Amino acid sequence: MGMPLFRLLNWLTYNFWYLKRPPWDTNQSPPELLEFIKTHPVGKAVDLGCGTGKNCLTLAEAGWQTVGVDLALLAVQKARNRFKLAGLEGRFHFGDILDDRFYPGEFDLVLDIGCYHNLPVDLRGHYRTNVVRWLKIGGCFLIYGHRLSLRDESVVRISESDVVDFQQNLDLLKRENCHDRWGRETIWLSFTKTAR
Repeated sequence: MGMPLFRLLNWLTYNFWYLKRPPWDTNQSPPELLEFIKTHPVGKAVDLGCGTGKNCLTLAEAGWQTVGVDLALLAVQKARNRFKLAGLEGRFHFGDILDDRFYPGEFDLVLDIGCYHNLPVDLRGHYRTNVVRWLKIGGCFLIYGHRLSLRDESVVRISESDVVDFQQNLDLLKRENCHDRWGRETIWLSFTKTAR
C-alpha cells in the first residue's frame, strides 16, 4: 500500500523547506543539549528529525557516535556534507522518524527537537514505543516541542497527556516550560530508561 496522505504531505513540505533555509534551522545547538554533553559520558546518539546535522555535529565533536534521521532528502545530504567537511563520521538516514530500522537498546541518547509535536495523535504511540525500544537501560531521551500549534493556538502540540504517556515506560528527570524566540509556548523534557 502507498504512503499515507499525512506522511506524503509531510515529506513534500519538509523537502520543499530545505530548498532554502527553514526558520527552525538556527545552525546552533541548544543550551540544553550542550549541558547534557557536559554532564554525561560519551556514547551513541540518534537525532530524530536531524535537519542539516548541527546537533549531530555538536555531539560528534564531543566524541559521540551519531545517527541522524530526517524526512527531507536535501537536509540529509547537507548533514552528510557537513560531516565530510568536518572530517567526522556519522550516519544519516533519509526516512521517517516512525521507521523501525534501528536495533533495540542501541542508543545512550535519543534526541528530538521539534518532530514529535508535529505527529498526529494516532501515530504518537508508535513513536513512543520506538523511543523506548531504541534506548539502552540508563539512556536518556531529550525532547523539545511546541505546546501550542503554530497555526491554531487552540491545538495543543505536546499535551499533558503526552508527558504522562511517555512516563509509562520512561522516568521523567526534568521538565522546563519555556518560550521560543517568537514567544510561543514550548517545553523541554528529559527522560531516562530504567529497568522495570
